[in-house]
Amino acid sequence: MARSSVKIGIIMLIVWVVPVFGIFLALTGLLLALLDKNKSRPDLNRAGIFLNSLGLSLALLNVTVSLYLFLSGIIDPFAILNQIN
Repeated sequence: MARSSVKIGIIMLIVWVVPVFGIFLALTGLLLALLDKNKSRPDLNRAGIFLNSLGLSLALLNVTVSLYLFLSGIIDPFAILNQIN
């Protein structure tokens, strides 16, 4: 499970840009690393915890900044959608 946590953590460093997938993957990777913490490969467990914590932090930062920009009116999502159409 530790190796899976590290793999998810590496994927997490790319996927954090999309918060829905990023938060889900980070929580899954953290859960895998924490469940296998005392069983085997403590180096991989620490790496998995670090990578998934970093990815979760970046995904939550992305959500926070996006909400701030939308709620403060700096970015208008409807204007962006109207420009696409």
